[in-house]
Amino acid sequence: MPEDTSTPSPSSPLEETVAALAAAHPGLRQTEPLAFGAALADVRLTPPGTARFSWAGYEVHVTVGHEDHLDRDHPDSTALYRQVRAHATLLVPRTNGADGIGHVAWEMTNPRSEMAFPAAFAVAVADRTDPRFAAAVLSTVAKALTYTRLATEHAAAQAEKAPDRAR
Repeated sequence: MPEDTSTPSPSSPLEETVAALAAAHPGLRQTEPLAFGAALADVRLTPPGTARFSWAGYEVHVTVGHEDHLDRDHPDSTALYRQVRAHATLLVPRTNGADGIGHVAWEMTNPRSEMAFPAAFAVAVADRTDPRFAAAVLSTVAKALTYTRLATEHAAAQAEKAPDRAR
């Protein structure tokens, strides 16, 4: 049998994004809207254009805007795009033991104490069936998860400096 000398076809932006995301965040999965056994590349949105992804205790909330002329560099362009916004949250399970400062009528517990991290924004093609759309959504999820790391590093550095500032 002759040796196959054909060059492999270049991977798509979606395949590249999924591979990089799986390597950086193993176990990342879409949790809303839920579809059992669906691949990460199969990005699904609720009717209002939202999705949720989960990874290592973080929830990434995604909102996709309506079709719009977002290309401000070319005002005559008729191309339509969608804005993608993603922000991560982390549930903080032990806030019940925190005492407040000052007088209140009574303490109330927070039913869902979350830390919110900075939002990531991107622009995607308007066609939600285009693989480049899914790649843009997943890329924005990855950026939001990167922001969690950066924000956590910044918060840790600030916490170390806080006692010195109080003196």
